[in-house]
Amino acid sequence: MTEWRECKLKDVCKYERISINPQKYKILQFVHYSFPAFDNNKTPEIQFGGQIKSSKYIVKKGYILYNKLNVRFKRIWNINFETPENSICSSEFLPILATKCNQDYLYYFLCSDELTDTMANSNTGTSGSHQRIDPNFLMKYDILLPPLPEQKAIAEVLSSLDDKIDLLTRQNKTLEDLAQAYFRKWFIEDIHNKICYKRFADVAEFSKGKKPREIIEEQRKGYVRQILIDTFDTDKEYYTRPEGMIISTETDILMVMDGASSGRVEIGFSGVVGSTIGMFRPKSDFKYPMFLYEFLKSNEEFIMDNTTGSAIPHADKKLIFELEIPYFQEEKIQEFENFALVLFNKRQNNRRQIRTLTKLRDTLLPKLISGEIRVKM
Repeated sequence: MTEWRECKLKDVCKYERISINPQKYKILQFVHYSFPAFDNNKTPEIQFGGQIKSSKYIVKKGYILYNKLNVRFKRIWNINFETPENSICSSEFLPILATKCNQDYLYYFLCSDELTDTMANSNTGTSGSHQRIDPNFLMKYDILLPPLPEQKAIAEVLSSLDDKIDLLTRQNKTLEDLAQAYFRKWFIEDIHNKICYKRFADVAEFSKGKKPREIIEEQRKGYVRQILIDTFDTDKEYYTRPEGMIISTETDILMVMDGASSGRVEIGFSGVVGSTIGMFRPKSDFKYPMFLYEFLKSNEEFIMDNTTGSAIPHADKKLIFELEIPYFQEEKIQEFENFALVLFNKRQNNRRQIRTLTKLRDTLLPKLISGEIRVKM
């Protein structure tokens, strides 16, 4: 460890804020906000500017975009690929440029829990629900820096895990798109006049989640996993006691009922259903959960566009129960159920691997950047 040195972030990197008029520029619209944001082979979705009033920051290869708001969510983006010309990002991000250290190593250091907790608990910047940290305070944070070859080696270990996580995530997206494509072809596009319908209320029952008395982040005896909206995106694990609560299985259909993402449909999560989430389950005489999930998924955009409430959107349960399900040839429904279940089981297996790899990466990260575990070169 004698060759490792301790210094301030400002000694090895700097932040650049090049504000420009956003007209005719391309905005980086980030699809995944949770760490890891993306790896060397992934690029964010690009959308054109349009009617944007405030100035934005230029984004180039070599920048790390550090979100100054709600830092606990680790919205950190490593731009280690060429960006389209005139790319810009929102001013909520702080563009950081590595000057005397490896960019990828710096990225993982910025993702560390220790730094995140320090920034989140700091009294600098704007307080409240949208705390904005002071960039100067961030730059004064201590970083333990190994020699450059070891920085690269550490980053490669962590990046290899992220590559595997990303591959499995992409596979799951492909599998889900495939199931939805077959559902639309079999039950929407190719039905012609041979169709009859049932109301969704005739084949499914609904239960609304409840707010637990206590939520903890570590599993204890007698506690089970708590499903929150964050669970869908980050797979972060929270736990609570199950007594008197609504419990879902992996094949129950979950929908966000309250808030900005009301109408969002998910499946594959077992545990205590949170208070902002509703659970749909097939009635006893209709045992096709995959079919019902794909039906709701095909109507997800419609449900999200027709929420109730003004200040806080709510999914319209009455509208959902009045939806008409294409119902004909039960043998065809059973055939689709069997097909979709194979894809679902593959997604669940990938999801379990993702959780294992994520835990491994998150366990290794602090040990590698502190020198507790060394990388052979």
